[in-house]
Amino acid sequence: MEFCWMLPEGDSAFIVEQTKLAEASGFHAVLLINANAYMDPWIMATSLTHQTEAIRILVAQNTSYCLPTTTAKAFNTLNLLSNGRIDLNIVTGSSQVELGKMTRVGDHASRYRRTKEFIELFRHLQQGGITHYHGDCFDVQNAELIPRLEPSQGKLFMAGSSEEAMQIAAQFADGYFVFGHEFEVIEQHFATFHHLLPDNRPKPKCGIMIDIIARETSEEAWQAAHHFLESASPFQKRMNRLFRNNCDSEGISKYQSYYSKQEERQDSTLWAGLSQLNTSNGFSIVGSYEEVRQSLYTFQRLGVDYFIVSGLISSHELERIGSRIVMPIQSIPWRDDIVSEVHP
Repeated sequence: MEFCWMLPEGDSAFIVEQTKLAEASGFHAVLLINANAYMDPWIMATSLTHQTEAIRILVAQNTSYCLPTTTAKAFNTLNLLSNGRIDLNIVTGSSQVELGKMTRVGDHASRYRRTKEFIELFRHLQQGGITHYHGDCFDVQNAELIPRLEPSQGKLFMAGSSEEAMQIAAQFADGYFVFGHEFEVIEQHFATFHHLLPDNRPKPKCGIMIDIIARETSEEAWQAAHHFLESASPFQKRMNRLFRNNCDSEGISKYQSYYSKQEERQDSTLWAGLSQLNTSNGFSIVGSYEEVRQSLYTFQRLGVDYFIVSGLISSHELERIGSRIVMPIQSIPWRDDIVSEVHP
C-alpha cells in the first residue's frame, strides 16, 4: 500500500513545506497537479528534489498541453538529477472551458486519440535508439531521446475512468488511477480493467484519489465534514456544479446522482459531499482514525494498492493523516491475513 499526498494550490514556500511534511509523515510520494490554477509542475518538481531527500515526485502532465518528446526529455533529465525520484501521471482533461484557456480543445474521443499516441511515442523514445513515428497527432523522424534512463527509473501512470482510458492504461501504463467512489464501484472498475490487460505484461498498480476527514471519534469527523459543506457559499456550490455539468469526464459524470443527496453516507465511512465543492474527486473517507484505516484496508482488499490522498477540509490535515493513519499502516509489514482478520 503506497500513499501519495496531493499538493494543494499555493505559493512555492507552502508547497515545499507540505512536501517536507509529507516526507516526514511516511508518504511515498507527492502529486503536482497540471492545471491552470497551480504552479508549473516540472519547475516545481525541480525545486522540490533539491529540498527533499527521498520522497518521490509524481508530475501530472496533460497531453493537450505539450509534446511527448519534450515531456520525455524533461522526465529523463529530472530523474537523472534526482537519482530516479520522478514519476509521470498522464491526464487527458475533462473540462473544455479549462482546456480552452491553454489550447485548442478537441472532443472526448479526439483527446484520447492524442493521449494514446502521446504515451505510445513516449514509450518508443524511452526504448532508446532512433525513433520514427507517424500518427494523426504526432509525427517524428530520426528522433533520439537524450539523456537516457535505466528502465527501472521512473514510472508512468495514467488517470481516467472511461473505456478509452482503461484500454490505454492496460496497454502502456505502470499504474492506473481513478477518482474515489463507493467500494463496489471501485471493485467492479478495477475488475474490468484487469480483464483488459494483455497476458504478457506485469500487473499495473491500481490507485484511487480519495479525500480523508479523520478525527479521534467518528462523531467529531462527521461534524467536521458537515461543517465543511455547510460553510461553503451557495455561489461556490453553483460554480462547482456548472464546472461539472460542462465536463465530458466519465469519472466526474458518475457523481451527478450525488448532487441532490449531499448529506447521505454512501457507506459507514464514505461520503460524497465533497462532490458539491471539489471539481475533481468527490469522495471522502470520514471517521475515526481506526475507521479510516479499516476503510483503506477494504479498498486494498478490492484491488487498490496506491492512494492519492487529500485533506481538503483544512490546511492542517497532512500531519494528522500522516501521523495517525499513514505511518501506523506503513509500520505493519503487509500480510494477506491482516485483511482477512479485519474484514472476514
